Amino acid sequence: MTHRKSAFELTAAEQNRFLQVITAMNSDNDPTLYAQFVGIHADMRHRMHTGMGGGAVGRQRFLPWHRDFLLKFETAMQQIDPAAFIPYWHWSTDRALPPWLAEINFTVIVPATDMTAPQIVNVIRHLQLDALPSDAQIRHLETNTKMNYTQFTATLESYHNTVHALVGGTMNDIMISPCDPVFWMHHAEVDRICSIWQADPANQAKRPGLSPTSAILDPWDPDTVNTVASITTLEYDYI
Repeated sequence: MTHRKSAFELTAAEQNRFLQVITAMNSDNDPTLYAQFVGIHADMRHRMHTGMGGGAVGRQRFLPWHRDFLLKFETAMQQIDPAAFIPYWHWSTDRALPPWLAEINFTVIVPATDMTAPQIVNVIRHLQLDALPSDAQIRHLETNTKMNYTQFTATLESYHNTVHALVGGTMNDIMISPCDPVFWMHHAEVDRICSIWQADPANQAKRPGLSPTSAILDPWDPDTVNTVASITTLEYDYI
């Protein structure tokens, strides 16, 4: 069982472990393992957002696709260091970047995809974090049992978009946003919120409305929205 902790509650050793592992992932091959993950996200044919051509299918796939994406990234981290995990950035209460990640020099050489040319990305940020979604908004969403799945995912994706925009810079370019290590912590928080909502018995039967083909989480066939429906089954949690 992997325990994902708040980025603000990591020990110095855990902070260093995360930074060392992502640095190793970004130093191994050409393209690097880290860059390969960015390339997967840059290929918007996977339809994992409402925008960027994803439409109604992208809205339904947004949460399960990114859950699987983080899980694959975390598994790759653990192949380097079995104790590694993705921290979450609880941005509705911790209304600043984790101090240990606030200043980072990180460059990713992103490979070409069918939609983008190869590019060198030097991570930059233009922080405007005073307008982050509030804790009251997130708590209302987490405990809302009246929403159907479409309403829930649309609301959470909207909050998610706001955070991308307010971090700015690299994070505001959705296709290459995983170049910024903050991406993983931001999406872990999105997944944490989703897991809380899903854990309520009133919400457990609410699932994405997708055809069998659209429910396949490419490029990880045979993973589907159902195989990633429970974080308990996936053997991780949030503490």
